[in-house]
Amino acid sequence: MSAAKSPNAPLRDEEIDELADLVDLIDERTDVPISLEGLDGFITALVCSPRAIPPEEYFPVLLDRADGLATVFEDEADEARFLALFARRRNEIARALAAPIENLADPKALSPLVMDWNGLLAELPPAEAKRLKDAGIPPYAQLWAAGFLLAVEHWEDDWALPADSKDEAFVDEVLDPFYVLTSPLDELTPEERTIRREDHLALALWGAYELREFWLDRGQAPRH
Repeated sequence: MSAAKSPNAPLRDEEIDELADLVDLIDERTDVPISLEGLDGFITALVCSPRAIPPEEYFPVLLDRADGLATVFEDEADEARFLALFARRRNEIARALAAPIENLADPKALSPLVMDWNGLLAELPPAEAKRLKDAGIPPYAQLWAAGFLLAVEHWEDDWALPADSKDEAFVDEVLDPFYVLTSPLDELTPEERTIRREDHLALALWGAYELREFWLDRGQAPRH
């Protein structure tokens, strides 16, 4: 088996592009907007959730379709390729969250698939960039955090803790950066606005690490 086909091989840049194209196909054939960035946030939440959630549960939630992925792709090869890339990205995220790191610049640290919209706009011809801006582009890391919270909020019973417990307060605090990233910019507090979105994302990433450890310490969390 080649390294590229191994379930433990990290996705190469061209494979990330391929996954993005397959996500675009899903977006075209479903009623719920889906993006590579949002998918990546959703997978991250699955990795650090209180229990292992099987595909027959999470694909219907991700796609808001009772049959999940079953009838989305017209080409079976496309579906098989999507599932293979999805599984490898999930394994990659799981390895990153399990790695002992001291800072997010560590090559082993989780690197989310977040779109740099400003960088993209800077590379486009002015007219095309204007059309994209007029159509509306999401704030940095908003889609990633929204994908993460989709899983948290759908399986809120799994995440439930005794009311007013220290554990509940801890989880709420750890999830706060995710909610900041998903909030409309005009609803952020002055203090939240003074913090760069990149720093809010960094707090959310550390939160993913903490949540994984928290559920493991409680004898919960998926085993990878």
